[in-house]
Amino acid sequence: MKKDLRSYIRLLETQGPEEWVRVRKKISPKYEATAILYKLEREGRYPAVLFENVEGFQIPVIANVHATRRRLALALDVPEAELVEEYKKRESTPIPPQWVGEGPVKEVIRVGEEADLYSLPLLTHFDINTAPYVTAGIVVTKDPVSGVRNLSFHRGMLVAKNRLHMHLAPGMHLVRCQRNAEERNEPLEIAIVLGIHPAFAIGSLALAPFEVDEYDVIGGMLREPVPLVKAETVNVEVPAYAEIVIEGKILPHVREDEGPFGEYSGHSVGVGRHHVVEVTAITQRKEPIYQDIFTGHSEHRLMGAIPRESGIFKAVRAVAPGTRAVHMPVSGCCRFHCYIALDKRTEGEVRNAIFSAFAADLYLKLVVVVDSDVDVYNEREVLWAVANRVQADRDIIVIPNCQGSEIDPSAKKGGITTKMAVDATKKGKDFPERLRVPQEVLDRIKLEDYIGSPSRRGGSLRRGRAPL
Repeated sequence: MKKDLRSYIRLLETQGPEEWVRVRKKISPKYEATAILYKLEREGRYPAVLFENVEGFQIPVIANVHATRRRLALALDVPEAELVEEYKKRESTPIPPQWVGEGPVKEVIRVGEEADLYSLPLLTHFDINTAPYVTAGIVVTKDPVSGVRNLSFHRGMLVAKNRLHMHLAPGMHLVRCQRNAEERNEPLEIAIVLGIHPAFAIGSLALAPFEVDEYDVIGGMLREPVPLVKAETVNVEVPAYAEIVIEGKILPHVREDEGPFGEYSGHSVGVGRHHVVEVTAITQRKEPIYQDIFTGHSEHRLMGAIPRESGIFKAVRAVAPGTRAVHMPVSGCCRFHCYIALDKRTEGEVRNAIFSAFAADLYLKLVVVVDSDVDVYNEREVLWAVANRVQADRDIIVIPNCQGSEIDPSAKKGGITTKMAVDATKKGKDFPERLRVPQEVLDRIKLEDYIGSPSRRGGSLRRGRAPL
């Protein structure tokens, strides 16, 4: 059976309410889905949520699929602790796609005037939004010069039944493809893919070189070839087992207002003059599931963290072979902060690691380097290292006037930012030893043998809640 969104949903249904919730009560597509996800997150709950009854639509909406590392690890069928290591392996073992000719995404085909974006349950997320948005759309295109296929996430603002305004993030490969088409005074043909397996999603976010066919990378992530079919109105191949595909063209030399939009920073970005997509067709399954991303919150942040952690790890390990782990915490929007654990051989190696991390990801604002006895996935541990192993005049590096993210609300115009690094490693041979319990004892002692199981001790705040 091919890995698609439905096979993953069947897996989630076995995981219990911490990972999967159905909402059967009717909800408005304007704000109400976001309100439910927001309240869940405030309680420390991050389940994938299927909204079965969206007012005005026959199509259910699934959101928050990528909101926990555990669910992303489930998508790769590995323990959570092995997620990034497995991602690195699969990223390096591409599998080419497979042409299948037909597939479920072609069960319903609407072309031209019949292709109506208003038939899809696009959500309006926040009070700053002036229109609903496509948030989980993966844009597929071919570079007009090289013919190489590219896939990447881009938001789309609904402005008419056959028109989206789309933000193309600076530095992304899609910008290069669009520029190549525009220089020829040609539209760029694209397809926007909605409703796919999470391994497909994080595979499309891999930091692959421009000349790499990203369907190959995604195949490696799925550990099986991506089945492809030909789009109806554009010269692009699309996943046969997607839920919905929107076909269209990015118009050359046309820019119109797009925004405001709620970005991963948790802040809104304002109105800008951005690209215009003219929709030419919509294909879908007979009873599709529309997929949305809970923007500005954990899902939006986390899904981009795994590819970045993999890329930064490779760059840092090239100059610091003792690198053990790299983590981009949700508290830093999974973009701005990075924690690196390493076994340093020399004091200078820490700075090499810092500068390599900054070079690998221009969005980074803060890098903290710790020794390998500190768990970078536990923020309390990282802050403990900062408290005990840092002297500000010696261990903090400040680098002004760097290129950062335009999304950062504190940055200057154009994303110009000041970057900071903290060396939170032990200094000198006589640094005091950390208190430890012998590992053999930790491995041997099982809490349930002494004080009962978690349920008998009262469990966590998330257990025992009624379904929504």
